[in-house]
Amino acid sequence: MSESAKNTVLVVESSHTQVRIITEHIESLTPFDTITASSLDQVEEMLENNGEDIFIAVLNLNIKGAPDGEAVDYVLSRKIPCIVLTSTFDEKIRNRFIEKNVLDYFNKGNRTDLDEMVDLISRIHSNRDIKVVVAEDNGTARKIMCKLLERLNFNVFAAEDGAKALDIIRANPDVKLLLTDYEMPELDGFELVTEVRKTHYRDQLAILGVSAHDSGAITAKFLKRGANDFLKKPFEVEEFSWRVTNNINELERISSIKDAYSRDPLTGFGNLNTFIEQGREIFENYSNQERTPVLAAFNVDNMLEINSRFGWDAGAAALKKAAANLEQQSLGWLLSARWDGGFIVLAEDSEILKNDLVAAQAGFAKTAIGSVGERFKGTASFAVCKKGEKDLDITMSKVVAVLEKMQSIGVDSYRFV
Repeated sequence: MSESAKNTVLVVESSHTQVRIITEHIESLTPFDTITASSLDQVEEMLENNGEDIFIAVLNLNIKGAPDGEAVDYVLSRKIPCIVLTSTFDEKIRNRFIEKNVLDYFNKGNRTDLDEMVDLISRIHSNRDIKVVVAEDNGTARKIMCKLLERLNFNVFAAEDGAKALDIIRANPDVKLLLTDYEMPELDGFELVTEVRKTHYRDQLAILGVSAHDSGAITAKFLKRGANDFLKKPFEVEEFSWRVTNNINELERISSIKDAYSRDPLTGFGNLNTFIEQGREIFENYSNQERTPVLAAFNVDNMLEINSRFGWDAGAAALKKAAANLEQQSLGWLLSARWDGGFIVLAEDSEILKNDLVAAQAGFAKTAIGSVGERFKGTASFAVCKKGEKDLDITMSKVVAVLEKMQSIGVDSYRFV
């Protein structure tokens, strides 16, 4: 099973009541499955039989056969990240956790701690797809930061100077986090931040400046150059993890806001303004390559009649059902969006697009649509430009005009323009 397919959390706890609370909390707030164990023997058995499915473990330190945290050591030896649950806490226990390289520790009797634990589990699962670059000329410091990031399940790239870090980012433009020291050969931290900010804004790539200097001017200069945050060396492991996580969370929060703004809330498809903006760029890029994309308009038939006969909620339900059928066929499309009574799609091949839309059309016609007190079936029609134009606006006007004329004289049909 691939790393991305792992979706199971191992919960190790001797109390049946606590097991139920923890597993229900995880399964109610995440898409992950849970499996449980109450002794070291069961942990070993679970990892032997289900190890390929497990991406993280939540453990009590004291269980049958492992009274002093031996289960944590065993799970970590299997390269599975661990979260420790405890009912007591002091500095000595905290140091033990850090020495064992666990991700974090939480009070299992505290609801707030359980919520934060679930957030961390979700974070670790999604981190596997996030690229992070560490720019640090000191080999020991670089190794420590990389190890901490890998423990958080990030995809980590290491660079011994700013120039190499910049090369990595240019080769991997989807990098989401850069940790950079101040003093480095070739390109220092300030220069690296300046160069990175020419291509990546603060809401695209977070930068965490790192330095052993006490001067507040270092912090201020990092932030003025474009860093999102600053961390002073030597740092506590917990502070490092929380600052990294908080910066990634902030990037994702901004991304979700942007995504919500650019999408139709009813169907989840892109909105028309975003489609036009991005579609014009696609047409321009294709034109530079002496190619043209193809465009189609797909509309639910008789929307006014549906709204009049079954209520306006029924029209919304019909659009959602049409969107679901289109989504099933959308692999390979360049761009798609909701508009009025239907959808606009950009693709590369007119015949393939036609076949996709025929399948979506047939699926929509077969499926009953739920309405208050009644269910009904609908139909849809679409038009596809057989030969693309060089201008998005002209192509859209032509295709939409043909489709509207088609729907005025019949339903459940399609036509090449």
